[in-house]
Amino acid sequence: MTLIRCLAVAALGAVILPTAHAQEKSLEAQVDFKRVEAKDQNTPQFQAPNVKDKRWNPKIWLEIDAGFGLKKGRVKGEPNPSPIVDALDFKYYVLLNKRDAQGKLTVLTASITYINLNDEERELHAMAFVSPAALGKVLANPKFTAPEITPQAVAIVVTKGGALCGFYNQGGPNGWWEKADNFNVIDGVLLPKNKTPFAPLWGDYDLETSK
Repeated sequence: MTLIRCLAVAALGAVILPTAHAQEKSLEAQVDFKRVEAKDQNTPQFQAPNVKDKRWNPKIWLEIDAGFGLKKGRVKGEPNPSPIVDALDFKYYVLLNKRDAQGKLTVLTASITYINLNDEERELHAMAFVSPAALGKVLANPKFTAPEITPQAVAIVVTKGGALCGFYNQGGPNGWWEKADNFNVIDGVLLPKNKTPFAPLWGDYDLETSK
């Protein structure tokens, strides 16, 4: 059975569940995804004075870079409207072409909260990463190569206070991520940038996170 067919079969079971389309829409913020890149990224190398160097080899991370536009709605009781949205919750779903012992495809998930979003910016960027150690464990192969971690599908659902602000889906039928029973779901694997070696990079390119 092809990957797309597997996803379609999985999605059929999700029609009885509330889908992103049917979820209550947020009046506070609207997210419009522009582009999402999910690709391999090597561990950065830095040099610092006055410390003894250690020999090590850069490894392969999985990087998610989601570019989107933001439109802030009216907030009830806000006397002086501000272009800043205090926080948005992003739920990531990353499908890998890796099956478990029961033959289920593996989905990596995590929830990350981004804060202080400015709707006057032309494009905002939310970033998330999967470490080499986590990928090696998921793939049961610490010597994996970049093509092995290329996602087969990526979905992102953005909410505020439980209400839907927007969602992104690439590589699979709509709603495939909502039928968890059909996948081997591994939660909490994606990390915010500030918990990775990439933390000091790229200045103000990407959004701040709550943790």
